[in-house]
Amino acid sequence: MPRLISALDTAASGAVEPAARALPQRLHRPELHGLRGLAIAGVVLFHLFGAGRVSGGIDIFLAISGFLFTAMLLREAGSTGKIDFLRYFVRLAKRILAPAALVIAVTTFAGLLLLPLTRHAQLIAEARASLLYFENFELIRSQLSYEAAGAETSPFQHFWSLSVQGQFYLIWPAVALLAVWLARRSRFSPTVTMATLIVLLMIASFAAALVMQQQNQAEAYLLTQTRIWELGFGGLLALLGARFVLPHGARTAAGWLGLGLVISCGFVLDGAALFPGPWALWPLAGMALILASATPPSSGQKDPRRTAAGLLSTAPFTRLGDIAYGLFLWHWPLLIFTLDFRGASGLTLTDSVSVLALSLLLGWVTHRFVEQPLARTSSTESGPGARRAAGKTLALAASTLIVGGLGATIYVQMTTSPQQDGLAMAGVDRMLYPGADIIDTDRSARDVEFYPDLSGISRRVPEYARTDCHQPTGDQPGSGEVLVCEDPAQPENPSKTIMLAGGSHAGHWHNAWIILAEKHNWEVLVSTKGGCVFRGLDTEDPNTCDEWLTGFPDVVADRQPDLVVTPGTAIPRESGTESVHEGAPDQWDAITGAGTDLLLVRGTPRQTQNVPDCLADGGDSIECAPEYEKYADVNPLNELDLPENTYSLDLTEHFCPAQECSAVIGNILVYRDSHHLTNEYVETMVPHLERELRESVPGLFSPQAS
Repeated sequence: MPRLISALDTAASGAVEPAARALPQRLHRPELHGLRGLAIAGVVLFHLFGAGRVSGGIDIFLAISGFLFTAMLLREAGSTGKIDFLRYFVRLAKRILAPAALVIAVTTFAGLLLLPLTRHAQLIAEARASLLYFENFELIRSQLSYEAAGAETSPFQHFWSLSVQGQFYLIWPAVALLAVWLARRSRFSPTVTMATLIVLLMIASFAAALVMQQQNQAEAYLLTQTRIWELGFGGLLALLGARFVLPHGARTAAGWLGLGLVISCGFVLDGAALFPGPWALWPLAGMALILASATPPSSGQKDPRRTAAGLLSTAPFTRLGDIAYGLFLWHWPLLIFTLDFRGASGLTLTDSVSVLALSLLLGWVTHRFVEQPLARTSSTESGPGARRAAGKTLALAASTLIVGGLGATIYVQMTTSPQQDGLAMAGVDRMLYPGADIIDTDRSARDVEFYPDLSGISRRVPEYARTDCHQPTGDQPGSGEVLVCEDPAQPENPSKTIMLAGGSHAGHWHNAWIILAEKHNWEVLVSTKGGCVFRGLDTEDPNTCDEWLTGFPDVVADRQPDLVVTPGTAIPRESGTESVHEGAPDQWDAITGAGTDLLLVRGTPRQTQNVPDCLADGGDSIECAPEYEKYADVNPLNELDLPENTYSLDLTEHFCPAQECSAVIGNILVYRDSHHLTNEYVETMVPHLERELRESVPGLFSPQAS
């Protein structure tokens, strides 16, 4: 790596000195350090005691990062015309990467010991994403996407904000260098030019946040492009804030107002639903008021303790600021592991206090024995030897990233190899693994391990779900269009065309239908949108599911399937009993009115917990299974006057024989998560599904197939 990378034309080096006089000064802001401690403390306290509410501390944390790095980078680029990237990345490695790598390593090791086998691959995948600073994108892929692979709260989830921060550290030097380059070719100072670039980036980011919040709030919350404006907000304060000092008489009131905004944010606003949109200005405005209320650092005077800035400058807050990074890193995995150990959905007061105390202790230990020694080496190194030491440090950091990233990738690939095309039960001994066949016989299942094994089970999705012809959950642009997954084994002249439609509970039957299709010369199509079931339209707040539902009858009229198959009832995951979605009969009428028959399949049961996780933790097939009591006493479809050409099918006894649901039937695992059926069990259902279809929809079969 070259020692120095310059963004300036060397011929214009004579203009560096005048520009340097307009750069932001390097000044110690104790109130900012104390605010950092308060912000992170707010994050931790709301995680432990806030019942899921968002404190606004992350928004302040990001803005403070923008404040510090904007001033630092512009000072260096503007005064020398260059940024010493070796020193820059070494500083990041020591201050940011080293503590994070320690926590990632410990969390990974603890997770492999404490979490069930079914979550190990996702744990390693997120450890890699956290180490390489793309955890926010990994969470979107694994937690928010259709057929998500890791639908459990991750001990690395809090690394999403550190990933946003890390990505900012990579792009912000380019912004500073560009600002200096433009300033050298204009009459504006580097500070004004940098501020202008930041404003433009903030406008673009703020607009992205507004748009994404309308499409998918959960995704908008995690994306880097929707958060850049908050980092830029802090950068603007660093560049311009010192020039706008409040009148002396207004400072005290403004400071306390700002502190009030910071503290009240989590109590007043639902940040998970509102951030990073306009309401994120609530805590950021509080930060701005606190900084504007402080005595100018250049005056050499301290703020009195009766002011908000003075209070934040006191030892309790600044010491909290010292350990804030470690506190933030440790508290979340401790929280998740405590929940997992207790098998609970929430912490008791004792649990919360214990996690807080241990987090504070580990934060102090990390600061005392990791951050401080590394900071001392940064401040004492000088001369030619320092460059060699810095090079070694950077090489060590790069090696950590490379080895960690490659090792995690190899582990994930070895433990979650891609599912092979074809049928899941091909080549499996059906005498040992009868699956649903065991229900209709007097014989008992052999004493063997159930099939398939739990490793990578959540990724074993139906054939169609591994293509791009289904629509995801959420309101992403274009996701309301009705797509159709074609039949790759389509007969030349199919006797019937079947279309599985609706949400994923229609799609998880795919493997059974393609087996029947091969036998009876059918064509099987799939048209699904994640989480979108046939229901009444939301006229007050329409979304892409409503768009999909509205467009589906037109697709039916165009494709003319002989039969559309979809779930007819829904069984809740939490409390409640089986029911038909309000407005669903109107949607059914629209489907049959488009010229097709309709088959409504009684819903399959749902469990509150992940079934494979429960089994991996030592639970048996009964305690890990959904509750039969969630079924209605009478099939709700039998109580409805169904539209013409509409049939119903009840397969409940094949999941809950003798009115007792089971997670393993005939040595075959029934569920791949909390509510989706495994391909393996669905395939053992084929003869039973065919028998029930002959009774319910006899016209589906040709006479010679009877």
